[in-house]
Amino acid sequence: MKKLSQEQYKKASSYIKRYARPIDRSFFAFWKGEASSEEVIHELEAFRNSDGGFGHSLEPDFRLKESSPMATSVAFQYMKKIGVSKSHPFVKEGIAYFINTFNKNRECWIAVPDSVNDVPHAPWWHVGGQKPFSGNPDAEIVGYLLHYGEDNHDFANRMIPKVMGHLENLNEYEIHEVLCYLRFANLVGGEEEETIMNKINSKLPTIIDPPEKWDHYGVQPVVLAESEESPFAKELNQELHVNLDYLIDKQLADGSFEPSWEWGQYENVWEKAKQEWKGYLTVQQLIVLTQFGRIES
Repeated sequence: MKKLSQEQYKKASSYIKRYARPIDRSFFAFWKGEASSEEVIHELEAFRNSDGGFGHSLEPDFRLKESSPMATSVAFQYMKKIGVSKSHPFVKEGIAYFINTFNKNRECWIAVPDSVNDVPHAPWWHVGGQKPFSGNPDAEIVGYLLHYGEDNHDFANRMIPKVMGHLENLNEYEIHEVLCYLRFANLVGGEEEETIMNKINSKLPTIIDPPEKWDHYGVQPVVLAESEESPFAKELNQELHVNLDYLIDKQLADGSFEPSWEWGQYENVWEKAKQEWKGYLTVQQLIVLTQFGRIES
């Protein structure tokens, strides 16, 4: 069993301190017990707009300053991890933003506005045509409304059958939709959580990619099992051990971990986005490796 040496760990930590975005640096410090949730919130504020939503390339693959439901859902991921309360202004105004941006005609959220086409972005974020309800980010957003909302439970509860019905009718379990459903399940609990966990568990062999695909944006086991306490860790036991060895081998000489994808366009801007992803991914990989006991004492 491979482990990340202390020297490798220190290199990665140094990379985070020098090159990661302040939001990711502060989150890593929070995770280590060296920063407060308020410090993370302070850095998150740089991505917040007056409408209560978040933008400013918080999701590095589209360089949009204005708010979007997608970027706002990413902000809520940070806030959930650091335990921000329901009464916090970022939460209350973020929930109001979600309510205000729900498209009643299409009964869904428009993940990113058409204006994303006018700024550098990854090709998969290009807007063309009308997209229907999707688990990404719609299911996740409904989860936030149910978990944090106080005055919108009727609206959010009416959305539950749509969220669960969409999952039932899925033919292909695309990883980003799967992750959104897992966040929804964690946020709402109960019957819905049990149904979602059982459904995804039964589909694991079709969701996880074999090792030969991991270098090309393939779905890795650690994406679905981030610690030994994960509901899927036992099922993915062998694949996880192979994947953790793979992650250790993928660390670069400067201590960082890089994305397995590229835009193939806007090359100069992609380099900036790639740098941001490297900081984020280095934080995530150190957390995962720590939680699996894969860092030398």
